[in-house]
Amino acid sequence: PYVTDGEKCTRCGNCVAVCPGLAVTLVDYRKDKETPTVTLPYEIWREKVEVGHPVPVTDEDGAVLGYFPVQGVKIKKKYPRTLLVQVKLDKKVAKRAVGIWVQEEQIEPSVIYEKEPLPDEAIICRCERVSAGEIRILIRSGVRDMNQLKAMTRAGMGSCGSKTCRLMIWRIFNEEGIDLGEVTDRTDRPLFVEVPIGLFAGIDDGDDDE
Repeated sequence: PYVTDGEKCTRCGNCVAVCPGLAVTLVDYRKDKETPTVTLPYEIWREKVEVGHPVPVTDEDGAVLGYFPVQGVKIKKKYPRTLLVQVKLDKKVAKRAVGIWVQEEQIEPSVIYEKEPLPDEAIICRCERVSAGEIRILIRSGVRDMNQLKAMTRAGMGSCGSKTCRLMIWRIFNEEGIDLGEVTDRTDRPLFVEVPIGLFAGIDDGDDDE
């Protein structure tokens, strides 16, 4: 979305729901500057996300920032598979929040998730719409470098920073019988600074917290 006036934002949440990599969050300071409402995207086990139920909120490294009750859960008609989960956070941690952690912590054999090879039509990179078949063809042609795969297919170039497709591509290498020691991992792009969306529209109120 393109913001021309920060005051005109309706908190519709489309900017959060539309991102296929679940990489957008919305921090709303308007009703409470000390404990703003943060909207986070969520797609797994939606039946466990209930209003009033405390959930662990995590930062980009998966570290738990704290347990906070869910203030609201919304679903956009255009993006029905993504829940918009709202929590109120202290302003000191609001901008660090990127998701919630609902799954129970446990260790299971990876083979239970990999009984069948991924079908060619399966989407590996949701941000750039790259299929397993496209990746598989290049691997069979001799590609052994994740950076080369990224350059040839754009897999991993989306806003999520390859959070999903990276592991899926490793899995395809494994399914193709490739020794993973022969594969060069991708080079990550570092995150230098977060930029408020209003700055792209020329809005600068001089307050870093809003």
